[in-house]
Amino acid sequence: MTNASSPQKLLPLLLKAGGLVVAILAGFMLGVMVGDKNRRSPGPVSVDLPEETLALDSASLFVSAVSDTLASDVSEPPAEPETQAFSSFSKKEISAGVEYLATHNRWNRDEMEKIPALSGLWDAVNTYALDDIRAYNDILSSTPLTAIVESLEQNPKKGYYAPRGDNVITLSTYIKRF
Repeated sequence: MTNASSPQKLLPLLLKAGGLVVAILAGFMLGVMVGDKNRRSPGPVSVDLPEETLALDSASLFVSAVSDTLASDVSEPPAEPETQAFSSFSKKEISAGVEYLATHNRWNRDEMEKIPALSGLWDAVNTYALDDIRAYNDILSSTPLTAIVESLEQNPKKGYYAPRGDNVITLSTYIKRF
């Protein structure tokens, strides 16, 4: 009779274990969906920008580019800069870049590459490339970039912030690492 009662005791135990596995999987999937939703919708960052940030003079950018070209040795071709030629950006493109940096706590690589003034910045920030980040900040005068430059000057870092395949840098977490 013990053999007959054993399957009867085993069935409720298996059902409970199966229910537990289903509940764990459902919780995991819910967590993944919520985390993915949060990753896709960047939250705003509260940053006060000075008025002169938006008033960039394209003539001074041109003069700076020309003087740098004249100062370089004519016999050698100029080295290709890591960042793009900023003098080619319009005030509207620079303003769009400044606005993105100021209003997003999560910097998405794909979104930033669509903004001409930010093209390449995500990679520079991800690899802690101080000189490149400084070059972007010289043009954009962005409060978040200034904070990153100052932090990297005090505490230089090497390597990558985001792992391969992750195209999002959470600014608040990034700055806290310093």
